[in-house]
Amino acid sequence: MRIRDLILSIIIVSLSGALKLQFAYDFLGDRVPLSKFIAAALIACAAYAFDRGVDNKEDEARESIFKKLLLGSVILCTIASFVLYPNPALLIPFLIAYMYTKGLKGHRLKGGMGVKNVVVALTWSLGIIIFLGIYSLPVLLLCVFFFCKSFVNTVIYDVRDIEQDRTAGITTIPTVMTVSQLTIFLLLLSLAAHITVLGAYSYGLIGGVDVILLSTVHSTFYIFLYCNRCEILRNMLVDGEWILYTGYTLLRDFVL
Repeated sequence: MRIRDLILSIIIVSLSGALKLQFAYDFLGDRVPLSKFIAAALIACAAYAFDRGVDNKEDEARESIFKKLLLGSVILCTIASFVLYPNPALLIPFLIAYMYTKGLKGHRLKGGMGVKNVVVALTWSLGIIIFLGIYSLPVLLLCVFFFCKSFVNTVIYDVRDIEQDRTAGITTIPTVMTVSQLTIFLLLLSLAAHITVLGAYSYGLIGGVDVILLSTVHSTFYIFLYCNRCEILRNMLVDGEWILYTGYTLLRDFVL
């Protein structure tokens, strides 16, 4: 990945991380505090930059000075996030991110079929719970929703590396499934997640039904698209989905 593309990916992931929290608050009928919004963006930035700054076997030619800049940004973002939201529970996603990227005594959470997908999705959902600071059925259902969506998205990104993973002897979900099997698996998981929150809406537990319906259609579209090896606008349509949904809500509020 070129440096320019990496920087763009960090920006998209950081903003999307904060917007996930914003939508979680919106679904619960509340407004996210600005300090938490910024802290969530900083944490997402730190986690992604740490992964790219430490574990870059596929990019050995990348300048070491840029790696140092990435790791420096990790430290700054981490400190700033704790200043904005001084909650010790934030150490949990950081520790998971460390075990995912660096590991302990050679053992990383990144290995094993589906393990890294679960770890990444769990990190996102745990972060949302910590920032919300409440533990209720609606929050639990929303976290299941965000977990499933994150899991689906990480698997989609594994699709582009099928040949390289097979050559390297790395087993991922896309390497053991056919295109049809993978598409059906991700569609069922995505639809189950959306049906869960739509059910919660029908019982008055959460709001934002229009965004949930939009997410249902959008997720179905890009699962079909990227399971079949398409590479067009992947970052924007997958990592940037919550940016797109924000654009929709801004347009909706302006028109209405």
